[in-house]
Amino acid sequence: VQGGMNRVLTIIIFLILTSGISNAEVLSLKEAINIALKDNPRIRAFNWSIEAQKEDIEILKKNYYPKITLEERFSRTNNPTYAFMSKLNQERFTSNDFIIDSLNNPDSINDFQTSLNIEQPLYIPKLNTGIKISKIQLQEKSLRLSRLKEEVIRDVIRAYLGVLTAREYVKVAQKSIEDIKEHKRLAELRYKAGLGLYSDVLRAEVSLKDAEKKLISARNSFDTAKRMLALVLGKTEPVDVLDEDIPLYLKDLNAYLEAGFNRYDLKSLKKSLEMAENVVKLEKSTFIPEIGIGGSYQLNDHNTPLGSEGSSYIVMAFLRWRAIDFTLKHRVNKASLKAKELSENIEGLKNTIHFQINKAYNDVIEMKKNIELYEASVKDAKEALRLVRKRYENSLSPVVDLLDTQVMLDHARAKLVQARNDYRIALIDLYFQSGILAKEIENFLVSRSGK
Repeated sequence: VQGGMNRVLTIIIFLILTSGISNAEVLSLKEAINIALKDNPRIRAFNWSIEAQKEDIEILKKNYYPKITLEERFSRTNNPTYAFMSKLNQERFTSNDFIIDSLNNPDSINDFQTSLNIEQPLYIPKLNTGIKISKIQLQEKSLRLSRLKEEVIRDVIRAYLGVLTAREYVKVAQKSIEDIKEHKRLAELRYKAGLGLYSDVLRAEVSLKDAEKKLISARNSFDTAKRMLALVLGKTEPVDVLDEDIPLYLKDLNAYLEAGFNRYDLKSLKKSLEMAENVVKLEKSTFIPEIGIGGSYQLNDHNTPLGSEGSSYIVMAFLRWRAIDFTLKHRVNKASLKAKELSENIEGLKNTIHFQINKAYNDVIEMKKNIELYEASVKDAKEALRLVRKRYENSLSPVVDLLDTQVMLDHARAKLVQARNDYRIALIDLYFQSGILAKEIENFLVSRSGK
């Protein structure tokens, strides 16, 4: 009775832990990647950064548009010069205003001055270089976004494989329960036939309970893996997957090394160097003159705002340059040193890429050997279990040997699942370190959708 109650409690716990799992959304690899590229928070945030950079370019371009200002100014003065000028602008000047006393001691005068001013830049060297730098920065950010997308694709595939692997662990746990139930059935038959001990039945019962606990744990890990995939996709509810393999295969090492030097992050760093070199040009252009044209139209009235007793205009062209700047030398030196820093970083990244690809390649080779090793281990463990079962049936081995051999088989099966997952993860990392993961996956998904 106690054993039956324990079994019921185990089933209840299992149902609680697995409740709602079957309702998880099921996605193909292509669907998962497309969702991540659209909804992953890191990608969405970076897309906004790129949009902001585009606005920076437009802001700089608009500096070449005419600058138009409308101004209304009021003044009241008895300053001889300003009073004289105000009457002239208002076109109210008369011969009486030439009287010496009127010139020296004018009455206070009001002046409402309305002016429309226009300035049109024609050539601004620093602005031209600034626009070029902003465009290069946009290219640099776009390359970083491409690398980020590749990182997200890698994370999606890893999480996708994590779900598949967790599902395989569940199958291993289920297979273990099936095998142990058979051992228990055999122990019960031998006990009823007077050929075995009741302790054998109890040992098998304990092993079965332990296997059921492992199944619950595997189910829980399966749910966690689905929630991890959901996190990468920008979702909150667990996501299940179709049983799809990742169609990557091992190429020659040189193919990965050659591809690695076209990685987006390396290209991005080269764009940063190009920006730094243009910053040097930007600083050096400080003393190159700016050229533009401008003008103003002016209304003056002594009584009314926006009044037009007098009107006038000015048309002009200007050549403007900075005569002296004691900080220029140091700004140029700073920009040059920044360019040298980036140049060194590029060389360092090249060396790092070379190291990462070689390490990832060796990891793939090692993981592939591990699969062969654990496949042989599973095969040997199955044969050992078959032989021990025969010996147990013939009273030549105790039940503990049978159960220990079952544990050995379960362990080998789990290790094989892990080895296959490790191999696929290592292969994905090799493609990622080479900068070709996104391209290879895209080609596969396109070919699959065309079938």
